[in-house]
Parts: sequence; C-alpha cells; structure tokens
Amino acid sequence: MGLPKIKFTPEAIFGFVASHGEKILVAIVVLCSLPLAWGGINALRLKTRSSKEDPAQIMRLVENANNLLNRPLPTDQQTELNKSLGSASIEPSASLEVWNPTEISRLSVDAGLNRPLLGDIQRRQVPVIFPLEQLVANAGVVAIANQDDLLMGEDPSFAGGFSGMEMMEDSMGMQPTVMSPPAKKMPYVLLTGLIPFRKQLDEYIALYARASYQSPERDLPIWHDYAVERLEIRSDGGGEWKIIDITRLYEDWKDNWAGKATDLIPQQFLLPSTQNLFDPAEVPIGYWGPLPALAAKPTLNGVDMSGGDLGMGGPDSGSSWGLLSIHPWAKNEIKELLAEQKQLALEQQESVGLGGEMGGGMDFGGEFGGGMTGTTTGTFSPFRDTEMGMDEGGMEEQYDDNMMMGYGPDGEGMMLDQDYCLFRFIDTSVEPGRLYRYRVTLRAWNPNWNLPKKFLESPELADDQFLQSATSDPFPSLDAMPVHVPADNLLLARLLLRDEKKTYGLGVSDQELLVLDSNEDSGNFELHSIESKPGEIVGSRKGERKIKQLNNQRLSVPPHNVDSNQTLLAVVGQQTIDGKKRPGRGFIPPEPLEILIADSAGTLEIISADACEETVREYLPTLPGFQPPQAVDPNMMEEMEMEMMSF
Repeated sequence: MGLPKIKFTPEAIFGFVASHGEKILVAIVVLCSLPLAWGGINALRLKTRSSKEDPAQIMRLVENANNLLNRPLPTDQQTELNKSLGSASIEPSASLEVWNPTEISRLSVDAGLNRPLLGDIQRRQVPVIFPLEQLVANAGVVAIANQDDLLMGEDPSFAGGFSGMEMMEDSMGMQPTVMSPPAKKMPYVLLTGLIPFRKQLDEYIALYARASYQSPERDLPIWHDYAVERLEIRSDGGGEWKIIDITRLYEDWKDNWAGKATDLIPQQFLLPSTQNLFDPAEVPIGYWGPLPALAAKPTLNGVDMSGGDLGMGGPDSGSSWGLLSIHPWAKNEIKELLAEQKQLALEQQESVGLGGEMGGGMDFGGEFGGGMTGTTTGTFSPFRDTEMGMDEGGMEEQYDDNMMMGYGPDGEGMMLDQDYCLFRFIDTSVEPGRLYRYRVTLRAWNPNWNLPKKFLESPELADDQFLQSATSDPFPSLDAMPVHVPADNLLLARLLLRDEKKTYGLGVSDQELLVLDSNEDSGNFELHSIESKPGEIVGSRKGERKIKQLNNQRLSVPPHNVDSNQTLLAVVGQQTIDGKKRPGRGFIPPEPLEILIADSAGTLEIISADACEETVREYLPTLPGFQPPQAVDPNMMEEMEMEMMSF
C-alpha cells in the first residue's frame, strides 16, 4: 500500500480544517493551560503554609530572637561587642524596628500592570470635608451710609453741620463749612479665612477618579453653607459658644444698609460660583460675604485737603474698606500677582497697567448674595443627575477614566492655581466694649446624595444631603487675648505746636485728647478736642471751653456733651512741640507720645500719636476751630522762586 498523498489544494485544506479543527483548538488550549496547571500544582506543593509559617509560630520566634538580643552579657563580652560595633551603647529593639515598618505606602493605581485589566471599578466612598484654615478676626466701628436719609431723597452733603458753629472766614473771603454726609455708626467683627480648595479637590480626585459611577458635578467639591459660632467673654472669664443666626442678621442688613461696598479683590481668589451653590430662599449669603457701603467722610467745603476732588457721589462712593477686608495671605499673593503683571507689561513694552481685570466680587443670593440651614425642603440640587424618587435603574455604570470635568485622569489642569480660596463674614450683632472669640464650620453637598446604592460602598452614604467639616480652630486661640470691639467713640492722640494749643484754648502744660464722636445731626464722625487729666474720664460738657476763630470771634466747644466712657490712666512722652526752637548740636528727640486708657470693662489700651496720625488727618476738618491751610498767591510763589534762583 502506497503512502497517502498530501494535497495543498484549497479543497484539501478546507476539508482538513473541517475534519481536525476542533482537535487542533483543544490541543492549543491544553498546551496553554499546562503552565497554569504546573503553577497551581507547584503552589500547592511548595507554597502551602506549613506549621513553621503559622503567624503565632513566627511571633514566638520573633520574641525568642528579641529576648536573645536583649539578654545581659558579661562585662568582658559587652566590652568586646562594643569595640566591634564601634558604639558605646546598643539598642537591639531600635535595630529591629527598622525591619518592622508600621505603615505600608499605598501603591499607585497607575503603576504599570498593578491594576485590574478592566479598570479599578471601586464603589464610591464619602469624602472628608476639610475645615476652614487660618481664621482671622478684626474688630472696629465704622460709619455706614444712612439708608433712611437716602431713601427720603435728602442731600447727604447737607445733613447737618456743628450746632452753634459759625462759618469760618479765611483771608480770601470764602466761608468754608463742614459737609457731613448722613451716616450711622456700626460696630463690627470682620472674619476672614482660607478655604482649602486644592486640598479638597485632591480628596475628591483620590476617591472618584476610578469610581464605578462618575459625574461632572458630583466629582468636584461644591460647598453649600456654613455656621459661625461666637463666644462672648463674661466678666468672670467664662462664656458659651452660640451659633449666629445668619438669616436674621441678613434681614437686619436689608433694613439698615444703604447698599453693599464694591470689592476689588481679583476673582481668582474667590471660590468659583459653581463651587458654592445654594438656594437663595434657604441660604442668604455665600462664602464671600458682602460688606456695607461706607459713608463718605466729612469734608470742608471749599478747602482741598488732599489735592483731589472732595465732592460727594452716590451711596457707593464712600470710603473703601481697603485691605482690612482681605486676609493676610491674600495680601501677599496679590502683591506677587501685581509684581508679575508689571514685569510682564514691561517685557511686552506696553503701557503701565495691572493686566488682569479686577472683578467686582461675587454675586450673592437675594439682594446681597450662606448661613447653615437645615436640609433643603425643595427640589434645589447642584446635581443634574438627581431626580427625587429615582429608581435603581435610572443610571448606568460608567468606567470612562476621563469623565472628570476640567481635568484628566490625574486631576491636573483644574481652574485654580493657588491652594486656597477666601472666606469672609461680617458680624454686625456685636456690642462695643465686649470681648469675643469665633470659630467656623463649613458644609458641602454630599456627592453621593440620592445615588443608587449599587454604586456606593455603603447604602447609607446616599441618605445625607450635606457633609460637615470639623470646626475650625477658634480665633483668637484660647490662650490669647479675645477680640475687643472698641467703643463707638474712639480716643486719639496728636502732637501740637505751642501756637496750635493757644488756638484750641489749651495751656502749654494741658494734655489734649481727641474724641472721634458722632455729629448730632448727620450721625457721621467728627472730632472734638478734650482737655484731659490722668485718673479722669475723658469727656466734656457742652461749651466748656472757648476757642478763637480766624475772624477773632469766640466759639464755645464742644457743641454738645461728649462722654467717651474711657479713663485716662497715664501719659508718656511730650505732646507740645516748640516750632520756633531749632535743634542744635547734642539735640535729643523727645520720647514718643503714648497714652494708656481703660474702658468701662477694664480693658487696657495704649494710644500713640504715630498710630493715630492718619485718622486724625482724615477727620481734622471736622474739629471745631480747625483753621484750613491758607491759599498761596501764585505771584508770590513766582517771586520766591526768583529770589531763590538769584541767591
């Protein structure tokens, strides 16, 4: 019988595959599974835990080894061992600790093949909401625009001068008068803090970048409201923490504020509006709270004290809150930002400018724009995938690693570069002379709220609508002096020439204190010169002193009773300056003027003329008897310049 003939025609190949294809596939599968089978057999044969590998047996061996190493040695053996190791003392336990780490670092989910083939489809967990950091509180008293006078349509510039005060005539025949815009004094404590935006964002990325269900809204932190707690210090040093009713406070703002002040803080330092969502019907203000419009400072009509326009504008044209309303961290960041923009402008050879647009603050809910409330009763939700009564089948599982909004799988490229966003809240329910401490608790939307339970690590994670942070550290700290709200009439000090003291009816040795009090007609601030003695309350009866005006007429001051309710305790330094005496060789400058006072609560405060200089200069035109600078004849200036040139 002859050998079979092998044919390679298409018909022969097709017939062979049809007859033996299944056998070939089975053979391939068997061959591929042999290494796996051998690995399993080898694991059972070699890698099955023996009695010697039992954890209890291992711990006994460790304990025996530890006892062996710690056993006392004879003196000669110990000396020889120390010489060998080059050490005077040996700690075997410390050496063993190096080989017994207590913490094992977590492997990265992107470490090569160290991940599931179909992706890490872990269930959603609950994030930690981090607390507010670096809380700072500043207290004071300001004059805000008077809403009542503005609503009545009155001219705020003529809301009242000083009763009994005659117009002051200057050498040019003009009659300047004090222009005192309507105002209302408001004590306050301004809170600023830092929201750890970058830290919170990283927390969400770590939890949800590989979650089984991902959502653009849910996988980014969204803050809702907050609670501000205040501790008022009693006379015995104790006190209780109480939550401020922000909704009630907001209603008071609407009744008393003429408007809100304009913010010049760059928008990049504020929490993005998409990350601070709330229902204005439930939460009145957001994380960047508004400030009231300040009243314009009183001015002297016809006298330019600053070289600029001192005219009145609208209700928002009053004095700015300035850097007082900005957290110290942001001040440094803004300085660096301005320096970078200036350098960029110079490099581009453009006109001197700041580059980036300065925003006008955030939009607030309602009229001004969070306070912590209960669970929202309506259907307001920041999550578009949330429907009340959603069933388990309402969502489909998603495994796309690039689903996160605004950044890729590693969470890079988010909207903010800095680590923090700013928080601000003003407490206007404080009382002058009181001592306070503050702390803040933040609350954010629960990213797992109303999600189907199949996506969650635990079913109850979908129940709570909000997540609450830990309470911030109190400010000031419990071992520091509390925040002191000053009296509504501020005491100031200044240096005076001998001739100026005569003008204000004071002797050379008399001690003067300035009281920044309220104008009886306008309610705005005005200055009063008060003769004070140590041990006495700083104040004066109406018309107690006579002063001389430019027209040689006598004026009784103050125009009304002034009572600061503060006591002068001691004076250090010299207030009177002899302007005619020129310093010669061996001149020793006088000691700086400092004044120690105490309020009705016994709180001590040191006032220095240097610290009061700016405030005194701003309100000096309101001081009865103030003599404005005399206008200089331009022809006289030219003659003086010619004389100097000829000399």
